[in-house]
Amino acid sequence: MTDVQDTDHLKTEPKQTNKKRAPRSRRWAITILALLLVGVAGQQIWTLRLWEGLKNEEAAVVTVDSRLAALESALTNQQQMRQEIETLRQTLQQERNLLQLDRIEERVDAGWQLWVATGDSKVLVSALKEGQSALTNDPTSAAQALRLAMARDQAEIKSQQMTDLRESIEQLDGVIASINQMPLVQDRRLPQTESVPYEAPAVSSADTLMDKARLVVAGIVEELWQSIRGMVRVQRLDRAETALIAPEQRVFLQQGLRLLLLDARHALVQRNTAIYQQTLSQARLWIEKYCDGSNALVKTDLSILQRLAGLNIEPSALSLDATRTALAAARAAVSGEPLPVADAPVTEVTSQSDAKSKGASE
Repeated sequence: MTDVQDTDHLKTEPKQTNKKRAPRSRRWAITILALLLVGVAGQQIWTLRLWEGLKNEEAAVVTVDSRLAALESALTNQQQMRQEIETLRQTLQQERNLLQLDRIEERVDAGWQLWVATGDSKVLVSALKEGQSALTNDPTSAAQALRLAMARDQAEIKSQQMTDLRESIEQLDGVIASINQMPLVQDRRLPQTESVPYEAPAVSSADTLMDKARLVVAGIVEELWQSIRGMVRVQRLDRAETALIAPEQRVFLQQGLRLLLLDARHALVQRNTAIYQQTLSQARLWIEKYCDGSNALVKTDLSILQRLAGLNIEPSALSLDATRTALAAARAAVSGEPLPVADAPVTEVTSQSDAKSKGASE
């Protein structure tokens, strides 16, 4: 009985141990399962955070790309703006240079016209100097060539004896005012003097009869000589006789001289060389022919007219070709337009063609 109980006791003990081990294994399984769940949850959480980080990084990359695109567009806009500003600056500089050249040309033209009208070259020289000083800071070759051309024209103006129209007109007016005071030739050749009767020489007392006869013969000879001298007239035949006019024609002569000198005055103002020289020469011929050349007033007027006839009143005496050509070249260089075709090459070509045609005809 006891043995049977012992075996039964032995058989029931492992069951109890198994029952005790079973809760422990469950705990371990639950623990492992919990750990697995925790690990999976942690992985999911880490994955979610990683995904959120990737999204944030992607959004940041997109933001950076958009900023870069904005910067690139801004840089492109800035470059375009710089190009536009540079183009605008060049346009403004070109317009400024053209305006400066126009001002120089206007001043030079005004000075030249004033010289043509009055003969005063001070304004023209001042305009050339101001143009030179205005182009001092311009380093372009066209501007420097223009400065050299202005310097050459200034030297030409200084080398020439310019005509002072104001002084010349005043001298002509003085000659016109003195026409009525000029004595004519007949005023000198036909003097209104009283005839002086001939008085025989007084016979002085002589000691002898021979002395008395000698004194009588000397008086007779002197009287004959005075008679012969009054009948003889010495005249030069190598030049024309001085003309005489009637007293009533004196007014017409004076009016004619006045009209000639007034025509010369108008021609001087208009710079008409042909009429100026013609009228002055005609007035000088009339004064030399009809007026008394030994009179001081006549001599003075003739010397004034001779000096005025020697003046060069041609407007082409001061052409300013160098300055005008350099101005055209500078304007073409600034604006980029071609220079106008000059007349000189055309004339050269025509002259060469004419020469060839003449040679062919010969």
